[in-house]
Amino acid sequence: MNIIIAKVINIEPGEVVSFIQLESAGVKLRVIKSQLPLWLSVGDTVQCKINEASVCVSKECPGKVSIENRVAGRLNDIRTNDSLCELTFESDLGEVVALITELAFDELDLKKECEATMLMRGVDISIEPHIDSLQTLKLRERVTRIKDAN
Repeated sequence: MNIIIAKVINIEPGEVVSFIQLESAGVKLRVIKSQLPLWLSVGDTVQCKINEASVCVSKECPGKVSIENRVAGRLNDIRTNDSLCELTFESDLGEVVALITELAFDELDLKKECEATMLMRGVDISIEPHIDSLQTLKLRERVTRIKDAN
């Protein structure tokens, strides 16, 4: 599972779906949700999860594509097993792993250290609140003070 920490920069609520714009290391992502999380606000830091099988890879994408989230990366590691390839890219988002078929890998002519673009559908990105270790310590201190007061 790919995990990316990002900041919410815009929320566009809608009747059918809502669009959430995120930013991480200068890279903007657009997430689509059928239900807007009640806890979510602009400025929040969130943890995004993207399954490896939901990351598409393109070397050259000359035509138009409906996937908005496109992140450039350099292929650092290739692992193959049976008919699948696990590809590890380094990008501005950090390390991103994609899982594609061996046939797609061969057709794309991917090689270690080559440049490629990762495509991620907004509906395939889940978000949840990000609580770092400092926030966890502060919450524990508050709970301890409340217990001591009682």
